[in-house]
Amino acid sequence: MKSAVVSGTSAGIGAAVAEEFLRRGYTVVGLSRRGNSELAARGGYLDRRADLRDGAAVRSALAGLDAEVTAGLCAVVLNSGASPAPSPLTEATWESAAEAYASNVATALHLVQATVPFLRGRGGGSLTFVGSSTANGREPSRWPYAASKAALTSLMRACSVEFADDRIVANEVRPGPVATAMTVGGTGERENAGERFLQLLNSGYQTDWLKPASTVAQWVVDLAEFPANGPTGQVFNYSRKVL
Repeated sequence: MKSAVVSGTSAGIGAAVAEEFLRRGYTVVGLSRRGNSELAARGGYLDRRADLRDGAAVRSALAGLDAEVTAGLCAVVLNSGASPAPSPLTEATWESAAEAYASNVATALHLVQATVPFLRGRGGGSLTFVGSSTANGREPSRWPYAASKAALTSLMRACSVEFADDRIVANEVRPGPVATAMTVGGTGERENAGERFLQLLNSGYQTDWLKPASTVAQWVVDLAEFPANGPTGQVFNYSRKVL
């Protein structure tokens, strides 16, 4: 039995990734602060509520898993995160940056540290990070978020080196704009019924395009299924912005 751990599954990309893993026959352990009652009602989905900014909470959430689930763990998706509201760089506060690092970097670090022992026990697997093209730093008003996402890329590449001998690959997906509640408000939750809405929005994107979370989820899970001798330490950019 194959299993996967996905963070940030209460909504958006994380929920879509969990759905895609379920569709491919995995048992899925979803970690989020709010939980996901709809996924929890599905067979094969284990809902675990935890604040991933707290390393002890993450370890506790995973400690009670059935031995069969942990023995089958072969993929971890590090999706949990948040984006502060944009502001002029001259008005950016360190508190905002620190919160972005806690939400986007500490959460990933804690999940890596909690799950790598399980991946090692199985003989390998994958760590797939959900990053952002803002990490290039070309949007000054989003510097706190961009800096945290650049740090996430650094963590991904460190993992690709640190765990190479354990047959664990680490890669990053940069999906570009995605139709989630964080991006377009509540309308993002009706993404499958809103193709026309997406087309209209996309007419305003000059260098990028908005896509549904379900599309991004397929890309993420494809990367998560890379073999142990496959690409590692790589950024897969699905944004039209130049890296």
